[in-house]
Amino acid sequence: MAVKEQVLRTLEEHRGEVVSGGTLSGQLGVSRTAVWKAVTALREDGLEIDSVTGEGYRLRETDDSLTADGIQALLHTKILGREVLVLPEVSSTNTVMKQEYAASRPEGFALLAQRQSAGRGRLGRTFASPDGGVYLTVLLRPALALDKIHFLTIAAAVAVCRAIEDTCGFCPGIKWVNDVLQDGKKLCGILTEASIVGETGALDYVVTGIGINLRFDAAYLPELSGIVGGLSDFCERVPRRAELTAAVLTRLEELYLHLKQGDFDPVISSYRELLCCMGKPILVIENGMELPAVCDGINAEGHLLVTMADGTKRELQTGEISIRI
Repeated sequence: MAVKEQVLRTLEEHRGEVVSGGTLSGQLGVSRTAVWKAVTALREDGLEIDSVTGEGYRLRETDDSLTADGIQALLHTKILGREVLVLPEVSSTNTVMKQEYAASRPEGFALLAQRQSAGRGRLGRTFASPDGGVYLTVLLRPALALDKIHFLTIAAAVAVCRAIEDTCGFCPGIKWVNDVLQDGKKLCGILTEASIVGETGALDYVVTGIGINLRFDAAYLPELSGIVGGLSDFCERVPRRAELTAAVLTRLEELYLHLKQGDFDPVISSYRELLCCMGKPILVIENGMELPAVCDGINAEGHLLVTMADGTKRELQTGEISIRI
């Protein structure tokens, strides 16, 4: 591990506290000059690190820099996020991942952007991506059958909910398939896309894109007021972007390891616990029509079970039909 990363990890563990140069030097087994160079490099990356005369260094509580080192200092994973790249702006992290990195980077590679100019959502929708949110795409190479790919979307939705619970103190719910909601407001968008090997029809790779609104300014997008929300609407302390990103990657890996082993039950059971439309009236949106129904739950495949107004029981396939609560 590089000195720069070691210094950041130590400062992160003592965020808001002063850590002396001597302590850093002794713990890491490097010279004070090496510590000073590492702190200088971290500042150049945008981290807010104070020098307290005669005492040492302090990573500010208010620091919200988004860097690879900052994320990795908080990670508890073996695969996801072991390689991270943060870019100032991209069209879409999913698009850039597929075009520039998917062929060459290892599984677990995470691409983040400070903002997106053309964020994409499910069913061709756009996803607003101003400064201040978490815009993340993870590269995965699972040995899954094509009809199981939607489990990655399900796992991502659960991971986001648990990560928000870890960092904000409240746990949102999930509207089938992958909308993360709190009090009816959408906090997160998730888009999973797969690449198939043409000759064999086998799965090559999957990119899972996750966009989380930390704050939502209704004046910026008045047309989404009442529909979209931010974490700041529901918690006093909004998590730092690096903190939330690390929590998402950590939670996602927990579920992903089950999927890699062919064990889908833990993912489905967690998803079922978080489903916010269970037993509630919904509208099934199909071919432009809104059909009233009641949500009966989900089956082992993650398909939504509903009872239509005429009493007909239906199983809705992921990705084919939308619902409205």
